[in-house]
Amino acid sequence: TKKHPRNVSQTQINSHFPIHSFNTPTLPLLKQTSSHITLTTQTQHPNLPKMSFSDMARSNVWRAAFAALFILTILLLSSLRTVPAAHVGVVTTAGRVSGTPLQPGVHFTSPISGIHSFSTKTILIDQENEVPTKEGLTVKLDVGILFHIEPARAKDIYVNLGKNYDELVVEPELASAVRGLTSEVQAKALYSS
Repeated sequence: TKKHPRNVSQTQINSHFPIHSFNTPTLPLLKQTSSHITLTTQTQHPNLPKMSFSDMARSNVWRAAFAALFILTILLLSSLRTVPAAHVGVVTTAGRVSGTPLQPGVHFTSPISGIHSFSTKTILIDQENEVPTKEGLTVKLDVGILFHIEPARAKDIYVNLGKNYDELVVEPELASAVRGLTSEVQAKALYSS
């Protein structure tokens, strides 16, 4: 004899087979076949339309395209560099220095590059020096020097001296030159000129 499945109420099935939903309504459905009862569930968010696989694939392609466009825009914007007026820029990328200094304006460089700008304006350095004279007296002198860098030599200055080249070279050379000149002159000649 063949046993036929008996009719089971919805509450009995739910008590034996609890259905858990994750913030979406679950619609349990009973299907009766010739030999057994199967329980199926359909999960559908009430505010979203049903999407086919091709619609979801197209949606993912658009999302990927927008993400790529966003990343490309950020890379382009981070590649823009500005060299101010009356400056030249020395480009360094991962420790390497580029060949030609950049002129004032907007430039495209690698996003990982850095620009070190050097002023091409005339710079004044004042010094107060105590220097010896020919007689062996010590005299106080205020000395000033005006100088500027040659734009084409900015790379050499950066590689050999760095950004504070004026403290490393110009100021000590000025003090040395003043001492050398005053040691050959008498004190009264310094005060009279």
